[in-house]
Amino acid sequence: MGCDDTDIELMRRLSQDDPIAFKEIFEKYWEALLASALKRLASQEVCEDIVQEVFADIWRRRALIKITANLKVYLHSAVKYQVFKAVEKNQQSRSIYDEAFAGVAVVQDHLDFDELYNIFEIALHKLPERQQLIFKMSRFEGLKSQEIAHKLNLSEQTIFNNLHKSLRTLRSELKEYAPIVLGFTLLH
Repeated sequence: MGCDDTDIELMRRLSQDDPIAFKEIFEKYWEALLASALKRLASQEVCEDIVQEVFADIWRRRALIKITANLKVYLHSAVKYQVFKAVEKNQQSRSIYDEAFAGVAVVQDHLDFDELYNIFEIALHKLPERQQLIFKMSRFEGLKSQEIAHKLNLSEQTIFNNLHKSLRTLRSELKEYAPIVLGFTLLH
């Protein structure tokens, strides 16, 4: 599931300060990223701000960003990371957060998204290929188990089992980075 040729070309042009390439990326992914944020937060305004900030960050760092996997996955992960940070800042969500991640070691607060994304990508690539695909379809594309089962011609139980194994492996691989890494990838 690497970058498609269009995304590779857009990222190349973007790194050369091409505002038209940026506009094309923005138009291609804006709606899906906003929908992804809205699945997790109720505020349209906050979600729009989050997506806008992700794109602003991409523009600011256009010459430095090296996306080794899929641009769509990278953008969705960036949005999920920002959503996670927004939830973390919200005092009402603090108790939910504490219960969900009780007893988990906390990482330094100053890891940036690219570092976390790379750490996560390395752990994800350790999964068997089918587990990677199912995890990405579930967490990055937002598909339900039934939809994944239909697309892959597998049983829902097989999808559930693969997701369970993936999550268990990722939690183990990333335990020192949870809740930061796991929070933005496991929220669904």
